[in-house]
Amino acid sequence: MTGQVGILNVGAGDTKLVFDNSDPDEVAKAAKIVKDMIHRGFALLIQIGENEKGPIYQRAHDFDEATAEYIVVGTVPDEEEKHEQKSTVPARPRRQTQTRRIPAASTNAVAVARTAGG
Repeated sequence: MTGQVGILNVGAGDTKLVFDNSDPDEVAKAAKIVKDMIHRGFALLIQIGENEKGPIYQRAHDFDEATAEYIVVGTVPDEEEKHEQKSTVPARPRRQTQTRRIPAASTNAVAVARTAGG
């Protein structure tokens, strides 16, 4: 599978970066561009799965150029919380942070500049 990043750009038109492991030079070039985009404040939304409504995206917080992997940080419910009995007063859920590395060649992403406006 090849992964791709759709870069949304109103002024210059949309562009696309491709992560194809059969072309290491292109992967290195795309990795450098993605790392720079994150540094410049782009929002990179990485597809982490799907449900009945469609794709599920999560924001990448960083990118590892050496391995061409997105670094995604999110929260997951605490295991103890799943097994606790419900009280009459709803408690604020406790969450712990989980860091995942997602290979760019195995997923799709959308990049939006912080100046994209609306």
